[in-house]
Amino acid sequence: MAEIARIVEALLFAADAPLTRAQIAEAIPEATVEELEGALGELARFYDDSGRGFCLAAVGGGHQLLTRPALSPWVERLLVGRRRQRLSRAGLEVLAVIAYRQPVTRGEIETVRGVDCGASLRTLLERKLIAVRGRARAAGHPLLYATTDRFLEHFGIADISELPKLEEFAALVDREAARAEVREAGQGEATAGPADAQGEAAQGRAAAPELAEDEGPGEPLGAAEADADAPAEPAAPGSADAAALAEPADAGAFVRSGGGPAGAGS
Repeated sequence: MAEIARIVEALLFAADAPLTRAQIAEAIPEATVEELEGALGELARFYDDSGRGFCLAAVGGGHQLLTRPALSPWVERLLVGRRRQRLSRAGLEVLAVIAYRQPVTRGEIETVRGVDCGASLRTLLERKLIAVRGRARAAGHPLLYATTDRFLEHFGIADISELPKLEEFAALVDREAARAEVREAGQGEATAGPADAQGEAAQGRAAAPELAEDEGPGEPLGAAEADADAPAEPAAPGSADAAALAEPADAGAFVRSGGGPAGAGS
């Protein structure tokens, strides 16, 4: 293996998040763009050809070493004893609405789901899965929410355009909620199956330990999410209508801050 490839491998191993090519180039200024491209390709081929339990994946606009999807049941089994919580069904439903309609206001989310979403918005903001992307031009100028690079990393996709079909994402919501309910019932031995390789367990990752259930009322809010203050909400009385989730928001009615595209990282 070339020396540049070994250095890139060390950087990827030490990083706790995907590394962009710019970050890798900054850490290895003596390497040319062609050498870095070659190193990434060499590493990817090496891991594939040698049958390693991990691979080099394009995630969230960068590159990251991830365990392989087929091995996720064993990875989950190793981590099942750790105290970790997942997003509730309500949180996942809110995240789905934002992902497929972004940028979107709290009022629009609640119109789709039919219930209050304040607590879920607060949790998603705290976990950096969503971020405020400006204000709508509607009365009161409500905040606009969109997904972040952290969202892409968590679900194992490189770009928001790679979101799975809405039906697949809805199936993920159901699986995540069911697994959370199993743990709450004291059956912590439940583990992910091979079918869970897509979605949150994409590329074989176990659930991110910092993801938590939606908090109840009374949690302090930052200034940016002040309009998200509300009691913890129940899951909507049924899965959100696919057409309603997929319908794009009226982009002409919004004004964004920062000038970046919807779904850009925080």
